Amino acid sequence: MDQKIALIVGPGHAGLGEALATRFGHRGYTIALLGRKQAPLDTLVTTLAAEHINVFAVTADLGNQSSLAAAIKSVTSQGTLQVVIYTATMRTKNKPSSLDQDVLTESLISNLLGAVTLTHLALPYVKQAGDGVLLYTGSIVAAKPGITDIEQSIGKVGLRNYVFALNKELAGSGVFAGMVTINTYIRKGRPGHMDPMVIAKAFEDLAVARNQAEVAYH
Repeated sequence: MDQKIALIVGPGHAGLGEALATRFGHRGYTIALLGRKQAPLDTLVTTLAAEHINVFAVTADLGNQSSLAAAIKSVTSQGTLQVVIYTATMRTKNKPSSLDQDVLTESLISNLLGAVTLTHLALPYVKQAGDGVLLYTGSIVAAKPGITDIEQSIGKVGLRNYVFALNKELAGSGVFAGMVTINTYIRKGRPGHMDPMVIAKAFEDLAVARNQAEVAYH
């Protein structure tokens, strides 16, 4: 039987990517991790494999469409791409007065543009699954920007609007698109609502329920 794949883009270091991989891996998905650097991906693969999760990793540059296309082709050669979770983000702590075109464009690659390009490339494969799911990670900074997260805020506002429009477009197609907006810090090892395993459950629940474009996680 063809294996179902859940692709996690930008698993990062805060623990959410690992938690998402754990939850979806335990639901029977083969986990594909996509990031820019091989070494941290290899470390995460080893951790997840020790938990008896079927997992592999691919590298790609979110700002390079050809690189992303090659990564998607590699992922889909190993099974049916059924779930895509976009968790990549970037925060440089520049203040609004420090922004220029180059600085803002660099951050938008992770916070918005990469998500749009990745979706464009992955969607045809997800549609083939028949009941695919696209999930994205939002942030409180979209609604409440601070002076040191303005780039991330701009990107997350755009991402939220993109996901809402995508949700409407895909309604009735068999593919669901939605977002979990995180209104708290992510703290691996701290019990309670900041625990990435608890936060990841909100993604898991939305993937199953498929009932709203956005879940506000507090």
